[in-house]
Amino acid sequence: MALRFLNKERPIKLTDEELVLRFSKNSNQVCFEELYRRYKHLSFGVCLKMMKNEDDSRDIVSEVFRILYQKLPSANVKSFKSYLYAVSRNECIARLRQRKSEANKLAGWRYTEKAEMGFVENDNMVSLIDGEPSMETNMENAVRLLGDEQRTCIDLFFYENKSYKEISEQTGFSEKQVKSYLQNGKRNLRIMLEKEMRKQIA
Repeated sequence: MALRFLNKERPIKLTDEELVLRFSKNSNQVCFEELYRRYKHLSFGVCLKMMKNEDDSRDIVSEVFRILYQKLPSANVKSFKSYLYAVSRNECIARLRQRKSEANKLAGWRYTEKAEMGFVENDNMVSLIDGEPSMETNMENAVRLLGDEQRTCIDLFFYENKSYKEISEQTGFSEKQVKSYLQNGKRNLRIMLEKEMRKQIA
């Protein structure tokens, strides 16, 4: 279902940041409509690239902006464009995971293959993950719990083998931010996996 906006006024002279701020403070519908007008095509492009289906992509775009409408007032958004990209991509991934017919596309989620790069530094953990299908499920569940920025960078780096520079160009994050999101994401994943391992051993 497409989003419908009634107010025709468009504060086009405001920056993205100003629009987000006004919407967050006052639930200004006009400001949100302008963000939608500016970025609906970007979100659609991200979704279409991943979903390969226009109807599915349009549906997800509507869902993305519903999520943004709910999250923006409480989110600390420094770049709306980057945040929109992250939410759009994560919604597509969630949709693909729900489809049994798309299981093969997600079979490549083998983040542990990057262990030599410091992703998982505990050899025992690597062995357990490689030997137990349930640990791969734990890995996917842990990835879902990451913040949008960390999850997006982890997905692009480990799943799509993108470089820091490529991730920066695709998301709008600086290379320094990409490195930070990856480091923090890897650390958080390691903590969650170690916690899960202790539960299984206990």
